[in-house]
Amino acid sequence: MKLALVAIHPEESARAVPLGPAMLASALKKAFPGEIRVDVLDLYLGDTAGQCAERILALRPRYVGFSMYLWNRLLVLQIAIIIKRKDPELIVLAGGPEATADYGRILEEPSLDLVLPGEGEEILVAVMGDLLRGARPRELRDSIRASPVRDLGALPSPFLDGTLEPSHYRGLLWELSRGCPFRCDFCFESRGAEGIRRIPLERVKAELLLFEASGVEQVFVLDPTFNYNQDEAKRVLRLIREHAPDVHFFFEVRSEFIDEEMATLFASIRCTLQIGLQSVHDAVLRNINRRIDPDAFEDKVLLLHEAGVTYGFDLIYGLPGDTLDGFYDSLDFALRLVPNHLDLFPLAVLPGTRLLETAPSFGLKYQEATPYRVISSPTFGAEDLEKAATTARSCDLFYNRGRAVPWFAMVVEALGLSASALFGSFAAHLDANPSEDVTSLHRDFLLSAFERQGNAVAGTIAADIVTYFGRSAELLESAPGTSEHAADGSVVVLDPRSCRASFAHDPVALLERLDAGFTDLDELALLLPERPCEAVLSVQEGLVDLEILSEQQQVRRHPAPS
Repeated sequence: MKLALVAIHPEESARAVPLGPAMLASALKKAFPGEIRVDVLDLYLGDTAGQCAERILALRPRYVGFSMYLWNRLLVLQIAIIIKRKDPELIVLAGGPEATADYGRILEEPSLDLVLPGEGEEILVAVMGDLLRGARPRELRDSIRASPVRDLGALPSPFLDGTLEPSHYRGLLWELSRGCPFRCDFCFESRGAEGIRRIPLERVKAELLLFEASGVEQVFVLDPTFNYNQDEAKRVLRLIREHAPDVHFFFEVRSEFIDEEMATLFASIRCTLQIGLQSVHDAVLRNINRRIDPDAFEDKVLLLHEAGVTYGFDLIYGLPGDTLDGFYDSLDFALRLVPNHLDLFPLAVLPGTRLLETAPSFGLKYQEATPYRVISSPTFGAEDLEKAATTARSCDLFYNRGRAVPWFAMVVEALGLSASALFGSFAAHLDANPSEDVTSLHRDFLLSAFERQGNAVAGTIAADIVTYFGRSAELLESAPGTSEHAADGSVVVLDPRSCRASFAHDPVALLERLDAGFTDLDELALLLPERPCEAVLSVQEGLVDLEILSEQQQVRRHPAPS
């Protein structure tokens, strides 16, 4: 008997790992050794429903199971219609978060034979056992009930049993726990089983050893409150430090559970933290059953900052009771804490959440189909939501994709603007000057912004800083380069991952001043006379090296700040 378990990912990325279907496949292999052949198939939103159907049918399965999420719901249903039309004998099953949260409506879809809500391993084993014994899907529908897996240690590991080969993926998803102790109204996780269930440390250690031996580069930890149990989190961090020192881990954490020891442990491994700030206004957060003390939040983040840990924040715009100005306040607060990245999301009123029940009392209008985004509220109108969305796109391009962390505070201070105002101005510039070259976008925007303020010299300093850090970051992420011609016509042979860049000031002198702690652009403008020049940036032993090209092709060098 053949079963195809299908994962449909938003895009090809390091996160596109079919962990959910693999967990199900491992459970079935353990329960029915030799009786069921399970194929795990990766598909993507960029594929058409017809292409997906062809790939599924090529496996010649008797059963097909889909992991259904908010982002792939419509595509799953389109695929199901096609494969049922081409092979009416196929039995199609759907599970996952979207099938659980909106169970009633999903159950009404005629192309689905069975919908399996909740955690899937035990329920799928039971259903497949019934089907193997000859039961028909319609006979099982009324008996299916969501039920959490009480003992996660009883589930086989898809990594350790060979279902998922770590070396075959750019990154891995890694589950450490299920459940959430919090009851945030916008999150469906809060409606799950009470308490937190954890993967046993013995299995955690065994998987870490496998990850390190397999050369895995990055692991995304599926634990929405990794550090809620501080002692348990610290034990896991010590295991990572000991057994997987070369792997980069991504964690979701809560700020209130960070202490100095935990910050030091995070700093001892390769990791990035994501912290759900959502809003800086406690009155707004109370509407979704959350709280914040901005001063306490800042103190906890400072522990990470002082330890040298990389961290980012999440913010949500359109929350009940929030306003556009309130969202800008939250954005400015977040960026004052110097996050490595900042993710801004529109509020979604998801099926199955408490927010769906309270939305009418807040006057929220929202899309009734995926992606369920808020359309307007009494305090956050449709026009303001569009402005917030524009700011979010501008922030992502300018701050995240623009790798602006090293110089953002310098520029904001020199221009005398708030971060939110800067992003608004950048959005207007982008509309008039579209470009795929983010570093050039930054340069041109800052030159024009400072010139409008009558401080063109400070603008050239800012542009030079952006050029150095922007091109350096690009090189560290890029493939090997080629040769180019210098201004005098001679050939400059570029090392692998190298590029040529133009500067208005001596970049070596500029970097020396930055290394010495000079961050005021006006002060730097006084210290650094204009000296237009070209330079070659190249990656040398993991760092960016800078070489100034003089007319006589003489070279001055400045290694990148570590």
